[in-house]
Amino acid sequence: MLTVIAHAVLMANATYHGMGLHIWQFTPELNSEYYLWIGISSQFYVLSLAGFKSALILLYIQIFGVNRKFRIACYITLFYTLGYLFCNLLTEFLGCWPIQKKWHSDLPGHCIKTVYSNIAYGAGHMSSDLIIGILPLTMVWRLQFPTTKQKIGLSLALSSGLIAWAVACVRWAISTYNQLTYDRPWWAGISFTFSILEVNTGLICACVATFSPLLQHWTARVKSIASRASHSWHTTRTEKASWAHSSASKTIGQRSTVPRDIRSRDNDSLEDDGASQAPINTPSFTPSSMAMPTFSPVTPPDEIPLCDLQGLQALAAHDRV
Repeated sequence: MLTVIAHAVLMANATYHGMGLHIWQFTPELNSEYYLWIGISSQFYVLSLAGFKSALILLYIQIFGVNRKFRIACYITLFYTLGYLFCNLLTEFLGCWPIQKKWHSDLPGHCIKTVYSNIAYGAGHMSSDLIIGILPLTMVWRLQFPTTKQKIGLSLALSSGLIAWAVACVRWAISTYNQLTYDRPWWAGISFTFSILEVNTGLICACVATFSPLLQHWTARVKSIASRASHSWHTTRTEKASWAHSSASKTIGQRSTVPRDIRSRDNDSLEDDGASQAPINTPSFTPSSMAMPTFSPVTPPDEIPLCDLQGLQALAAHDRV
């Protein structure tokens, strides 16, 4: 990962020293700076390729190493990959003698023809990526899985190196054209952009197999958050619906109760008015009763009628006789 970052930083710095310019914008002063930074960044490019390719092959050995034939095939692929990358590293570093002649062309010495060597190394990048992408498929499809979906998912995860192979093919085509064209600084910018994309894609592919626990954790977190949000949303909607229903019921009850009370009060007032308007039966008074008030000294169940004071006095005198 460190070599991948260093390669990207060096490529970005090379754009300040002539890379990406057209040949008619190129000056003789930029020539030495251009080849110096291109040479340094190419070293880290080769180291980055060796890092992620060997990581993928060692991962295959760790997973399917119980199969002897597969283990031997992985070791052969690892030897082939590291072998041509080591040759590429030596060519980039010792392609000129003295070494300074690589970026100072006016110095006495000699350099190898890097055009054909770069084309050959590009073909090596493509072939190794293709082999690394196909290797795990020969073992995955021999295994028994509960579902075909799991088998396809594991195949895609382990053969993700084919993505780096596709990028390597595009880069090789552009790099080959760059070796044979006149406007090399401008096409070098496009070629090395794809080299950055190639090593970063390979690094991601090498880490795909370890992403499964992380993806499962984040998937569970997202599902939990979505479930809580959905439950909260449904609860809020239910509470709002029940509140609206109760409010509507209270409003309807008030509308149906108030007029009824008013009508009952109106009926009561009308009945009271009728009772007040009914004729009052007033007792008739005789002159004698008006002269002497009457009272009842005994309870109503007694058969003694209401008497006046003179009658009572006569009865008392009769008892004495």
